[in-house]
Amino acid sequence: MGVIVIGHRSPDTDSICSAISYAYLKEKLTGREYIAARCGNLKPETEFVLRHFNVEAPRVICDVRSRVADMLGGQAPVAISPDTPIREVGILARDKNIKSLPVVDERNRLLGIITLGDIAQRYLNLDELNDLDRMGLTIGGILRTMGGRFLVPAPLDTKLRGKAIIGAMHVETMVQRIGEGDTVVTGDRENAQLAALEAGAGCLIVTGGLSISERVEKSARQKGIPVLTVPYDTFNAARLLGLSAPVSTIMRQDMVCFQPDEFADDARKVMLETRFRNYPVIDHEKKLLGVISRYHLLALQRKKVILVDHNEKSQAVAGLDQAQVLEVIDHHRIGDVQTGEPIYFRGEPVGCTSTIIAAMYEENEIEPPKEIAGLMTAAILSDTVLFKSPTCTARDRRTAEKLAKIAGVDLQDFGLKLFTAGSSLEGRTPEEIIFQDFKEFHLGPLKLGIGQVETMDYDGVTRMQETLLEEMESIRKKKDLDLALLMLTDIIKEGTRLLVAGEKKEPVEKAFGVPVQEQSAYLPGVISRKKQVVPPLSAYLGT
Repeated sequence: MGVIVIGHRSPDTDSICSAISYAYLKEKLTGREYIAARCGNLKPETEFVLRHFNVEAPRVICDVRSRVADMLGGQAPVAISPDTPIREVGILARDKNIKSLPVVDERNRLLGIITLGDIAQRYLNLDELNDLDRMGLTIGGILRTMGGRFLVPAPLDTKLRGKAIIGAMHVETMVQRIGEGDTVVTGDRENAQLAALEAGAGCLIVTGGLSISERVEKSARQKGIPVLTVPYDTFNAARLLGLSAPVSTIMRQDMVCFQPDEFADDARKVMLETRFRNYPVIDHEKKLLGVISRYHLLALQRKKVILVDHNEKSQAVAGLDQAQVLEVIDHHRIGDVQTGEPIYFRGEPVGCTSTIIAAMYEENEIEPPKEIAGLMTAAILSDTVLFKSPTCTARDRRTAEKLAKIAGVDLQDFGLKLFTAGSSLEGRTPEEIIFQDFKEFHLGPLKLGIGQVETMDYDGVTRMQETLLEEMESIRKKKDLDLALLMLTDIIKEGTRLLVAGEKKEPVEKAFGVPVQEQSAYLPGVISRKKQVVPPLSAYLGT
């Protein structure tokens, strides 16, 4: 997987557009793969922007911990069918330098696994030749393993029965040992061949690639007994007989398998407890995706991540502490994301992350294509609330004007469409409204959650105030927050109705100098969470 470029949880338009724009820039600069990602649902405003510029939404990645799928690599797994002769498996394992092979059916569904240890055990177990029924030997399997040809034919799926007799002894002694249906392996000894047929042998294997006499052929045909000739001498033919059996007869079915989306850490624990050499990876239909081992754990690299529009762990994608953070591009305060090595960190006091990224396009003399310029324009308009936010700088405005020309949009007209699309509350639940843009903060001794809804449907939000407060209190308890706040921001009148859930209302009243009545306070002129809400609370709480 390439480098993941991702914004914060509950991503807003800037978070999404910055991820896409920066991933595009990095690919242009390096020629390597950069993946724009998100760890939350798209907001209506952001959906409008992506539709308007015909850009695909970033990939959803909710956890950047390494998974079993990351251990597979890109190559198709080497697998065998259940009717493959054991000897072929040994040759394949030697040529591919692997110790075990998965066994799959015609639809690539996992049936079992066979190891070189299993093959060695079969090879060393001479008793197997005393029960050919259990070995699952067929005439076709013998010819496939040893080569050779029919001298007296029979169906390839004809199964061998009884036991195997090596016809190298005196004829009378051999006959005494042959039971009904036994397989006899012998050289070009006509008397021994005829005697074996008369004694009730079920199959005759002639070694050395030799033929048989007319008398032997006639007798075999009359009795309906197949006769094969193989190119090996009697010793090697007998040695290969057991290895002609299909792998289905010795494959293991007591396997430990993994799903591709399981975490690598969980797989590591299972491997340490079970100590198998290899572990198949299968999907929900049991189709084989690959095979992993402890070697893959040692070679596994952490996922590489670039953070945009945030740098606080509480706002970051899950599993960030097990990933490698390469860069941070942000316009917020410096948070608590820690790295094990120096990284490229670019944090600037502007109104929007996309303003910084647009500057990086200019610095590298790369003009963004129309759709990328459009995304960055939308991000700036959204984060600066049509340039009304106190976080907005002259640089944000100049950048938006340049990008709008490339994108072919009118700032005022497009901005109104943008906020109209994002402010509609029709069909949305209180939970969806609260989590539209919700962030958690540790300010002094308190843990706060602050959501914000920028809307032109202020009356509609006010009518929902009671149900919103009920949902906020539920969220506060679930997340173990001291306070849950929701900013209902009127972007036309430039003010915010602040809803407060929790017993500790003093920080709000002292920080903003307004009373909290019926769990609500009005903050005139306040439209920015980052610059007008978090700093006063942080200052009062002593952080």
